Amino acid sequence: MASVDELRGYPVAEPAPDLYQLLERLQELAERSRRMPFSNSLMIDEHELLDLVYSLRQAFPRELRQARRVLQDRQEIIAEAQLEAQRILATAQERAQYLMSEQGIMNETRARCEEMLRQAMERKQRIMSETDEYVRQMLEQIEAAALSTLQHVQRVKSELKL
Repeated sequence: MASVDELRGYPVAEPAPDLYQLLERLQELAERSRRMPFSNSLMIDEHELLDLVYSLRQAFPRELRQARRVLQDRQEIIAEAQLEAQRILATAQERAQYLMSEQGIMNETRARCEEMLRQAMERKQRIMSETDEYVRQMLEQIEAAALSTLQHVQRVKSELKL
């Protein structure tokens, strides 16, 4: 039975080897396989090879789920930043209404509220920019890992075809 990530509430599958571990196993299989005399061909245990290929196929969707989680985390951070900006704006508006009821300081109050709103919008923009940068970095790392894995798989596959 799959457990649940307590922080995010996502179902979490049982730990499985990551792509790099699976590729290492594939490489080990190729290295310990017998060579065919007078050729560059290898005799590889078919069942073990097919098990590794199946495991590799299962690992790819896990990497994609991780990327999806990063994007969901980004959306949550943006939503939180927007809620915080709305709370700050609501506080500023309440304070403005209170101060505007007193005629003598109406202009000063308006200026303070506009400054608070400006600061809230700047903070929201800064948080969104930082979030975008974090997500970009995470996606680049995931993309690099996926590309590296794919290249390694293609290289091993081409070596096996010889």
